[in-house]
Amino acid sequence: MKVIFLFAFVLLSPLTAHGARRVGDSVTISNTKFMIWGGAPTGSMPKGASVAHDGKHLYVSNFGKIGRDNISVFKADPLTFERYIHYKGNSIESYVSRDNKTLYSTNMYGDYFDVIDLATYKLKKRVRIYGGFPKLILLNKTGDKAFVSLWAASSFAVIDLKSYNYNIFRTRQRNPRGLALNHDESLLYLANNGSKNFTVVETSSLVKGKKKHVGAKPTLKHYAIGRGPRHVVASKDGKTMYFSVMGGSRIFVVDTATQKTTKIIHVGQKPKTIFLSFDGKFLYTANYTGHSLSIIDTSTYKVKELPLPVVRTSGLVVRPDDKFIYITGWCTDDIWAVQRINAGETAQTPMGNNYNKFRRKGCRKCKLKFLDCEPIRSKRKK
Repeated sequence: MKVIFLFAFVLLSPLTAHGARRVGDSVTISNTKFMIWGGAPTGSMPKGASVAHDGKHLYVSNFGKIGRDNISVFKADPLTFERYIHYKGNSIESYVSRDNKTLYSTNMYGDYFDVIDLATYKLKKRVRIYGGFPKLILLNKTGDKAFVSLWAASSFAVIDLKSYNYNIFRTRQRNPRGLALNHDESLLYLANNGSKNFTVVETSSLVKGKKKHVGAKPTLKHYAIGRGPRHVVASKDGKTMYFSVMGGSRIFVVDTATQKTTKIIHVGQKPKTIFLSFDGKFLYTANYTGHSLSIIDTSTYKVKELPLPVVRTSGLVVRPDDKFIYITGWCTDDIWAVQRINAGETAQTPMGNNYNKFRRKGCRKCKLKFLDCEPIRSKRKK
């Protein structure tokens, strides 16, 4: 077991320059400090992350690892590496069951929805969703149903988690990615990355069709939004949906009663994953080409950006007690813990690892290919 604690002392100073990216750096918003606590290595290209509902474990999907070290398991204490989970294919995104006994993960190789037993860390079931390139997973409140966006099929799947039967529903919108349910779960929201819009589906219309695994035509509507919508999360009261939109580096605030945009918030460059704090006070964004975390006060819409010691932030998740935010570094093969320190609280010590301890280095100043981590090299004239 590898414990990620090295620094018993670190200078706890506020961020003095936008380029500073070290343990102890912090920003303050609404009398709340957000401080880089420390980081740890993961597998190759960590994409998504999920936390158990009891807050004890953290799971990181190593997209670039095929057939081995697919998922890194950490104790969320806040960041102690425990083990890897191995199986055929890879892991894109994951979601923990409501009882913390099962981990669900999407798999690019074979279009699988994988079911992992967290008592044994073994793959116990695999559901093949043909031709869909499954991406994000969302469970309903009771935890007996999973909604899965199908990036390559302009559709989404609904999986019964007791029988593992599923149906696919077409939206005919390109590259659906983020998923969210409204407060009473009567509406499903999808962010369509390739169509500059989002889709709202009436969940009562999601019924079995005449063909196997093909659902009946759903009742839905599409609403225009900015270029490159990525993820969506619901507010605590269900009256608002927040969409990350990569074009223009913005968060769109949408009223669920009218589906109209009521506010546009500018954040760090190219926001991908977003996550709402469990108390609903802050919205967090992982800024892909900003290599940073943006923190939004949901009552005032004020924003602060915390530069991180990564190249290309990707996955983002929050511990259920709201004490730590976890962000993955796509090109640096690592995950970082940011501590939320409310007024009157102090930093957890000893602090974690700093950036220079990790195997893989990246270049934030280089012009990189968008989907990977290789610099774009200019061709020399002959």
